[in-house]
Amino acid sequence: MIRVCGNQLVAGDKAIRLRGTNLGNWQLQEDFMLGLYGTHTQMREAFQSVLGPAKAHAFWEEYEEAYFTDLDAAYLQQLGYNLLRVPLSQNRLENPNAPGQYDEQALQRLDALIRACKARGIYVMLDLHAVAGGQSREIYADSVSAHPDFWRYADFRQRATDLWVALARRYQNEPTVAGYDLINEPHTEGCTALLTTWLRDTMAAIRRVDTDHVIWLSGDDYGTGTKGLPHDLWDDPQTAFQFHIYPSFTYPVSKMTQWPEVVDGVCYDDAWLRHHLREPIAFGREHPVFLGEFGMSFGLGFEAVLQQMVRGFLYLADEENWSWAQWSYKDLGQMGLVCPAPNTPWKQFLVGPEVQALRDKANALFPVKGASTPTADLLANMIADLGRQLGDSFVARRPFLSARRPLDGVLSHAILHRLIDLDEASLRQLARSFAFEACVPNSTLVPVFKLSAP
Repeated sequence: MIRVCGNQLVAGDKAIRLRGTNLGNWQLQEDFMLGLYGTHTQMREAFQSVLGPAKAHAFWEEYEEAYFTDLDAAYLQQLGYNLLRVPLSQNRLENPNAPGQYDEQALQRLDALIRACKARGIYVMLDLHAVAGGQSREIYADSVSAHPDFWRYADFRQRATDLWVALARRYQNEPTVAGYDLINEPHTEGCTALLTTWLRDTMAAIRRVDTDHVIWLSGDDYGTGTKGLPHDLWDDPQTAFQFHIYPSFTYPVSKMTQWPEVVDGVCYDDAWLRHHLREPIAFGREHPVFLGEFGMSFGLGFEAVLQQMVRGFLYLADEENWSWAQWSYKDLGQMGLVCPAPNTPWKQFLVGPEVQALRDKANALFPVKGASTPTADLLANMIADLGRQLGDSFVARRPFLSARRPLDGVLSHAILHRLIDLDEASLRQLARSFAFEACVPNSTLVPVFKLSAP
């Protein structure tokens, strides 16, 4: 079992660094990773509403079974990885209308994943990626209302603590579990004290059933630093620090054509990156540090610059002895190491003319990158203008997030309506588009992140 020793992780009597990837989009769907709109709950509800419970169940059963198998674990081993961070959704694991009633089938799939990874020498980190109510307004937090209601209601926070106790009780004796990542990218919007209190309470509850596993802690403001993580949290000897960073949010990439480069009088290079990350660098002198998410996106127009930036992150992680996990293992081709081949049924469905027509209409309404229409430009300009007035562009975006979320659900309904005449066997074939044997590696990303030659 992995343990903390000073600022290092150890397994047995040897120091270990965890390096690998995230299993996004498995039991927690994201819009860009699946090719639909809205949050995990909205997409799942759209399947059930349009196709009916039986057909929806057939699709998701096949999807979750096929998404990660022994073949995927073998490929991760081939890449030299020893870690898989697994994002989990409370709304997937727990019946929202029956708190404390957990989906045993979903947990058994998690058991099977752990066994597959164990056979390949790969640790599994359990990541509570989306909690009931949403720990932020973002889609990946499954915030259907576009409000971080997790910080509004104590009942949501208690349910998340109870879920962690159930998971800790289930895996307390499993050394393949690399630990418990308590909450992904929390954004409390000024309620940092609630985050600190919840972390204290949840850690204490876990320790009543499991004193051994590492607990991974992330700070407020999307897990970018240590805000909300006071000194007493580190009194537990089995705690470690996690943070996330993405180059597209860290650098003025739209203005860059190479790396390094001077933009608006600032030299963006590896030295700038080291200065920007001085907090986790300093923290790493006393505690293990885990760069839990980072990566690069395709389709933005500056992939070459992003690739060099990501290499900079990797160099720094090596210099500082940080563990890391790339985002993500598998998606439709935007950030994943592998993705369904172009001729797979799901890919073919998404590029069909009817679905593309719906996307064109959505792009005309929402300020999506690359979309230039009167409505999109008006919304983008309004957000930018309000951001300047309020001094916070995110605050300016809030009403637009709230307005868009219901429309996202309608768009997923409309797209899935094209599948209404398919039988269960055909839907299962669609779902198997994400099976390893139906996927192809990303020839740009794999060379950047692999640790050993295939």
